Amino acid sequence: MGVPLLGKLIACQTATVRCLAMTALLSVLLFNGAACGRASPQSTVTASMPQETNTADGHVLPNQQVAQLNESIRTVNGEPEMIVAEARPSYRVSNGTVTMMTIRDESASSQPAGIYTLTTQCIGTGELDVRFTMGDQTVQDVMRCSAGSISNGTMSLDVDETDRVVVEIAPSDGAKAEIAYRIDATDRGQ
Repeated sequence: MGVPLLGKLIACQTATVRCLAMTALLSVLLFNGAACGRASPQSTVTASMPQETNTADGHVLPNQQVAQLNESIRTVNGEPEMIVAEARPSYRVSNGTVTMMTIRDESASSQPAGIYTLTTQCIGTGELDVRFTMGDQTVQDVMRCSAGSISNGTMSLDVDETDRVVVEIAPSDGAKAEIAYRIDATDRGQ
């Protein structure tokens, strides 16, 4: 997954400082497993939960729709993207129970001052609680997914230099959706 993933995740076509900062963010996300498919199930833990058996992850929609979503998130805002997180397994089956996954990606790499835009896309049913944090600023919104087409949501933050980036996307109860996102960086002068 190493080199091809790097090609998908980062396009350094901006100033050298921004390129280095994006590379550092990418490295932290990769080493933490955030940008390469790690997600966590919504919390459904009970105090007397037995050890899990028959655990499997998968997509709730057909491969064709997952591929369509991945292509869309790569091209939605054009170049250059800072980070692209394609659809990852969207549910976990454990002991016969299906649980939708919550995405929580976090980085502690330094990012220069600028405007950062989170674009979230989903296809399927239900709603997503989307939260985007950089430094001490957070924006949050609820996004509705559509079964027949890709839904888009965007939110932006104008931040000073920071070393904290967090993306959290939590599906509502009963949601059945595939989710992808990207972060784009823009200098304040543009």
